[in-house]
Amino acid sequence: MDSESLKWLIEGLLAVLWWLLRQKDISQGKALDDQQNQINLLFKKHDTDVAELQALKLQIASQHYVKGELDTKFDRLESSFREGLRDLGDKFDSLSQALLSDRGKQ
Repeated sequence: MDSESLKWLIEGLLAVLWWLLRQKDISQGKALDDQQNQINLLFKKHDTDVAELQALKLQIASQHYVKGELDTKFDRLESSFREGLRDLGDKFDSLSQALLSDRGKQ
């Protein structure tokens, strides 16, 4: 093999090697693009989930009583029961007195 043929052979091998490396680079570039698209999709889903959770948090908070409000409501409820039972007791006392006084007249 003469030096000219050897030169052409080496140049041919280098051209094939360059072409193979370029094809590998293109395929890796496509794989990186696909990965980037998947990452972007995940971030979009994450942002959507964050927005939905914020909306749910606001909805729950809007339907949730603050402890002070609950304390006030339960204090009023307790007062209503206390007054109602006191009135009921007074009515029973009046009824008992009326029955005893009616019985004493007989």
